[in-house]
Amino acid sequence: MRRFVAVGPAMVVLLAVVAVLLSGPAAMRRMIFAGTSAHVVLARQALEDDDILSRIDRAVENIAISVEPSVVHLEVSMVDPDGRYPGISGSSGAGWVYDSLGHIVTNAHVVSRAEVIRVEFADGRTMLGKLVATDSFTDIAVLKIDPGDGLVPAVRATGDRVHVGQRVFAFGSPFNFKFSMSEGIVSGLGRNPITRGAVNTFTNYIQTDAAVNPGNSGGPLVNARGELIGMNVAIATGKSSDGVREGQSAGISFSIPLGVIESVVDQIITSGQVKRGFLGIVGNGASSGGKAIYNDEGRFVGTGVLVGKVTPGQAADRAGIRPDDLISEIDGNKISEWHQLRSIVTAARPDSTIMVRLWRDGQELNVPVKLSEFPQESLYEESIRPELSLRLGLNLREIDGQLVVSGVDSRFGAARAGFLSGQVIEEINGEPATDWLSLYGALGRADFLYGKPVKVVVRDPDDQRHTLTLRKAK
Repeated sequence: MRRFVAVGPAMVVLLAVVAVLLSGPAAMRRMIFAGTSAHVVLARQALEDDDILSRIDRAVENIAISVEPSVVHLEVSMVDPDGRYPGISGSSGAGWVYDSLGHIVTNAHVVSRAEVIRVEFADGRTMLGKLVATDSFTDIAVLKIDPGDGLVPAVRATGDRVHVGQRVFAFGSPFNFKFSMSEGIVSGLGRNPITRGAVNTFTNYIQTDAAVNPGNSGGPLVNARGELIGMNVAIATGKSSDGVREGQSAGISFSIPLGVIESVVDQIITSGQVKRGFLGIVGNGASSGGKAIYNDEGRFVGTGVLVGKVTPGQAADRAGIRPDDLISEIDGNKISEWHQLRSIVTAARPDSTIMVRLWRDGQELNVPVKLSEFPQESLYEESIRPELSLRLGLNLREIDGQLVVSGVDSRFGAARAGFLSGQVIEEINGEPATDWLSLYGALGRADFLYGKPVKVVVRDPDDQRHTLTLRKAK
């Protein structure tokens, strides 16, 4: 007897399965979209309830509003390299208002050979600026404009310590985009890089990662309260694959700290010249960098710089500092490199007193030192000596009270300028030059370090005199 199978229920189940298979992806998409929509609603509600980013935006906007009126854009017309055709070349940079009397601060390398300086404010006002003075050793220059109405001096964070990690903002005219602002943090302190376009030998730079490019030079660096803590001066440039240095930001930029700026600018405004403190010590050549310090129990207590020689009669000698002392701090600033020590000392005024912390035979001493004045001719030596010998190929010797050309490398600029072995240097731009110090002083005062051509009177072995033109290598 045949069995009959009921197919109705099975067909219903089959149709239901097919329907689920056909409608499943759409349902799944609806479920995913519903979840996403819920997340969007929650995120938007959270943003409405928590306005922390909006408050940060408003704070940054307020920094821009408060700082921008103090920033200036500089257009500089310069003397050509031969000094014959004024105003045919130019450059641009930035600066900032120092006081209500109309003093503007910028980098010396921006205005060092200026014929005409045009000062432009963010509101469109433009006026001529007069160069008061430059200081090549810190790359600082002071200009003067008619103060008039509406001059807004920058607020300075005088006396405040700068800390690694704090937020900073750089202002200037990168690539001639006027009154630009960039943001970053302080990446390091006490830096001593080879700077682009500067002849700075007495500054411990503030390192930041704020975007700084050509044209930012001279612009202010401010903190999160809009207070000036430094001035943009240089960038660290990278190298392309073919070895060419690229003149653009690589995430490392440098600024002159406010303490150095105020010391230099105040002196320029009051007297037109800058005097620097002088300690009168020389480092140990075998240990010019940081050296570990151990107390008399053999415990490591930090690093410092080792004193090699003490100049008799100068500040350190009078204060009782001795060779082999290890200097670890000056006025509360830690010292681990010689450039840091020199920067702090030279930022102080002659006859002022600094507190030196040092270690001697494992014992810590705090020594007050009344500073001497740094000999002016000696200031130029470190910058000018390598320019002459390494970059211009001009070698000199001091013989019997005369500076004699002892050798000229034919590959470099001194040979092309006409210098020959055996010549005697007599004058630099009309100043007698009979020894190293008078040579350095005359070249420094002639703005040789900024590329200005210098007239050098030389006497040949046959007593014939010539006037040659010496120019810093590019």
